[in-house]
Amino acid sequence: MENKKTGYPHIDRPWMKYYEGEYIPEDEPKTNMVEVLKMRNKWRKSKTAYEYYGKRVSYDEMWDRVNTASKVLSDLGVKQSDIILSMVPNIPEEEELWFGATQIGAITDYIDPRPDSMDPVANSKKLLEIIKYEKPKYIVAADKCYLWMIKPIENELKELGINDVIILHASDSMDDLAMYEYLKDVVNYEKLKSGNYEINDDIPLEELLKVKDKLMRDIQQENVMMQNAIKTSPLNVYEYKDLVKECKNSKLEIVTNPELINYIGHTSGTSGARPKPIALSNKNAIASIVQCEIAGVGPHEGESSLHLLPGFAPFGRYNNDIQTYYNKGINIHIPEFMLSDFGYLLKRHKPSAIMTPPAFLTALPDYELLKNEDLSFIDRIVYGGDAMTYEDEERINKWLRSHGSNAEVEKGHGMSEFCGCGTYAKNDYNKPNTIGIPAPKTIYTMVDPEVEDRLVPLRFEDDMDVLRGEIVVSAEHVTNGMLHGETIVPHYEMDGKSYIRTKDIGYMDKDGCFFIDERKGRSFARIDGYKVKPSEIERPIEENKNVKYARIVPYYDRDIRGQMPMCHLVLEKNDLSDEEQIEIVKEIVYNNIIGNPDMNSRQIPSKFKIRKTLPLNKGNKVDFKALEAEGVTGDEINVVVNETNVKVDSIDIFKNKKGKVRELK
Repeated sequence: MENKKTGYPHIDRPWMKYYEGEYIPEDEPKTNMVEVLKMRNKWRKSKTAYEYYGKRVSYDEMWDRVNTASKVLSDLGVKQSDIILSMVPNIPEEEELWFGATQIGAITDYIDPRPDSMDPVANSKKLLEIIKYEKPKYIVAADKCYLWMIKPIENELKELGINDVIILHASDSMDDLAMYEYLKDVVNYEKLKSGNYEINDDIPLEELLKVKDKLMRDIQQENVMMQNAIKTSPLNVYEYKDLVKECKNSKLEIVTNPELINYIGHTSGTSGARPKPIALSNKNAIASIVQCEIAGVGPHEGESSLHLLPGFAPFGRYNNDIQTYYNKGINIHIPEFMLSDFGYLLKRHKPSAIMTPPAFLTALPDYELLKNEDLSFIDRIVYGGDAMTYEDEERINKWLRSHGSNAEVEKGHGMSEFCGCGTYAKNDYNKPNTIGIPAPKTIYTMVDPEVEDRLVPLRFEDDMDVLRGEIVVSAEHVTNGMLHGETIVPHYEMDGKSYIRTKDIGYMDKDGCFFIDERKGRSFARIDGYKVKPSEIERPIEENKNVKYARIVPYYDRDIRGQMPMCHLVLEKNDLSDEEQIEIVKEIVYNNIIGNPDMNSRQIPSKFKIRKTLPLNKGNKVDFKALEAEGVTGDEINVVVNETNVKVDSIDIFKNKKGKVRELK
């Protein structure tokens, strides 16, 4: 592409030089998302589409099951643009019902099936508020979700016009082989919990049968509860497996309009009790997967990918799921797992491609289970959804090489508002701490973050190496931002194109590589009005050799009756004494902050909380809300800066008065 050199990134698009020689179609197919996936795999009908506990299902069989799902929904009365609420983990039937709904022009509205609290009444009330707002007509729920979250509000749902609920079970797709593989997982997980890392597939049948007997007793009890719940329900509650048997001769009418919404996801970073819904169309989905395939996201043809990220998150639904089918790969469906299980999943399934938030990757080198494992089967690792330090990337890359893999960590940036991935970093543009370059038909550019009501584009001047500002995005895979006639995601016009604001503050270099400094919404004001920008403090603190992670959040200081910054620290060593911890904080304050010419004393956190890990939210990002909610617990290291309006007089650092350290500056 000829560089017009206007200085405006959205006009010059300097990143396009990296796509020279790539075929970039002018237009995407004008049909629904499922038809596109079928066309991509028309010569692969007998090839494996997905695995579920060892059971392999071909593309031909999967499309048959998808057609059956369409018939089930049509027989139930589902019409074009009807909304179906889905509360199900990653099991084959859940995906096939989404594809089936898409084929008949319906919308699947994904809600996180995990309860937010131990109080079922509170969970149900929160769910009811979402349902009132998003207006589904039908519900698909996992068995436990129905019992714990739907059952308590059935009368209210009836009043809202919801009459039909479909129940799915994780065991519905399991044949004898799949059940055998599942039982092995149960046994192995118990071994791991006890510290036994000698995992193998050769488990005595007697041991598996004992586990199966217990499992069957639990299932029988749940079945009794389920049947009693169904009998007393004011709604029509169906078992999906029964509906499948009844629709064999039903007629299938496919709707191909690409403009129709087929998915509603939810952002993980929304403030307030109700998450923000993001409506995405077939057109959005197709534009996303076509561009991501050109950019290099996902597995290669015939390779396997762990489908472990949930469907209610667009990164999981699009990049971690249907991208694999578009790339002619194999999905390994993982319905449920914990962070501590991730190493076992790699050892067990040996996937070619891994797409995940960084939290799972940073733990990899510490898995005892993988200490001597040959990982040459890993061809690609991609992370997104949150940031990772360049040091962590290098540590993981070194660990991969030492275990026989040639893969290097690649990453991207994205939002729920545009199907997950929007930029990608690999090869020459996988620079330290970059989020990469925009996908080939996507525009990322910089605007003035201080102007809220319109976009003011920023441009490179001759003497500038980087351009700083707020990142905005324009692309075919960006949501139109509407739901039920209400604007959920505002759009802004600039030079004839429509953009959305990311609220990410960052910069780009002249090559077109983008970098993020912070979320715009994470800034806050101290009691004296000084605007604290967390990333400006976190980065220098993390340069200290003793620090692994540093995250800044505000807290209310009761002594001075105002807001101040607190630093949550994860150190390289967890077994340090109070005195050693105080010495590290002292070193951070004097060397990394005060000794840094680009920082000032008002950026010194007034409290440091030492912790072993950082909490993660449901999107597996650092949960800043949880950090703020912790507040002051009394075990923090305090830093009191005694200063006048012109200088710092002294700094007191202490965990308690006895351990107080004062130094003049």
